Amino acid sequence: METGRKTRLRRILRRKRIKRAIKAYGNYIAAGVLVFVVCVAVVGTAVKPTASTLPKNTPEPVQNAQTAESTTEEAEAYPFNLMSFDWDGEALDGWTRYEVPEDYADNGGYLPECMQQYTYIICKQYGVEYTLVLAIIEIESGYRWDASCKEGSTGYMQVLPKWHKERMHRLNVDNVENPYFNVLVGVDYLAELQERFDTEAEVLTAYNYGVAGAYEHVWNKGLTETEYSREVQQAKERIERRMRGEW
Repeated sequence: METGRKTRLRRILRRKRIKRAIKAYGNYIAAGVLVFVVCVAVVGTAVKPTASTLPKNTPEPVQNAQTAESTTEEAEAYPFNLMSFDWDGEALDGWTRYEVPEDYADNGGYLPECMQQYTYIICKQYGVEYTLVLAIIEIESGYRWDASCKEGSTGYMQVLPKWHKERMHRLNVDNVENPYFNVLVGVDYLAELQERFDTEAEVLTAYNYGVAGAYEHVWNKGLTETEYSREVQQAKERIERRMRGEW
């Protein structure tokens, strides 16, 4: 009986925290995450924007005890401290911790538990496979949140801001170097491509080339897949096997 009362109290406190966070952050909360909070009616994910854009006297988000234990000290360092970890356990149903392969970890690959959980929640919200996003992160950046290229693509999912200005505006994203915003923009784009194309290979080709580039360099030449799409799909299969304990 005592345990039941404590559980109910924790749920009430979590709801109060997210209400305070929403009030404080207002329009600065990532729009996609806010939709998730409203539609699913569970405690969602409040993303903090850059410190320079926060309104004065904005309170620091509070971690609940259960999540604080699971995220541990790895989430305390920038930029993974840009998130309030007040998501409800129901939002993580089916999630399994993923270990970045050693060959990537040895080269700077890092995907902390808080980032995995956030990505899992966003994927569920958008109807995008979590393992597909992990595979894209593996191929695009080698799990390095600060990866960049000379063309201007950046982050886990190698988002190129100049092609996503309208998307970033719609999602209230001001900086895709923030790993949470980077994944939000990337997953939103994948969801859009999934609505437009029939196969996973087509979605991946469009993600890699852009839609116009995919027609010009791939589909108009009679090709149905690319080396990139095959690499991502192979990575997805490896990740799924590792998660099943077969690797």
